[in-house]
Amino acid sequence: MKKQLSWKWFDHRTDLPTWLKAGIGQIVAEWSVLERELEETVQALLDVEIALSRIVVNSMQARNRIFVIDYLVEWCVYHDKLDHRFADRFTKLASRITSKTQAKRDMVAHGLWTKRDGKWYVLRLRASRKTPELRPDFEKVSRPVVPQRVLVTREMVASIAEDIIYDAKELQAFCAEVYAALSPSRYKPLQYSRRRQKTAKKTARRARP
Repeated sequence: MKKQLSWKWFDHRTDLPTWLKAGIGQIVAEWSVLERELEETVQALLDVEIALSRIVVNSMQARNRIFVIDYLVEWCVYHDKLDHRFADRFTKLASRITSKTQAKRDMVAHGLWTKRDGKWYVLRLRASRKTPELRPDFEKVSRPVVPQRVLVTREMVASIAEDIIYDAKELQAFCAEVYAALSPSRYKPLQYSRRRQKTAKKTARRARP
């Protein structure tokens, strides 16, 4: 190895400011709503009681729930129960959740925090990152080997929560269309309150790439 990445171990902090603690809490809470939307989609595709679908997805991470939905949608399309456009739509939604939204959520929910020069940073320790400066020895290096420091701002925390809200609402709409396409269903989805503050509603309507 001719080159090495320069970085310093963090002074791990738990005295987070109020805005950061509140932001992390919202991100975790909104992610739990997204996971429940995935659960309801599994229920719609299996056409079973919510208790049975909850047993099926118990202990499943969001990524595994997405795999299950993807397979179930494919099965329904193959057997002419759903139009192929459902598969195309969910593939795009699933790709955004797994490659973008979840990565940001995991960074905040599982990272380590420190304060440097009046600014807050999170230390990413999962997965790997590309390291062109280490070629040809490494194309990428695992973050547990060489951690990655990321500056976190109020705007970033709010943006992550907004992305999760947007994806959860997209899942809700997708699930409703699945119910309609597969009707009549033997079981109706449970009615939950999804009311949000007006600011969150406006934010969730923003267009996403």
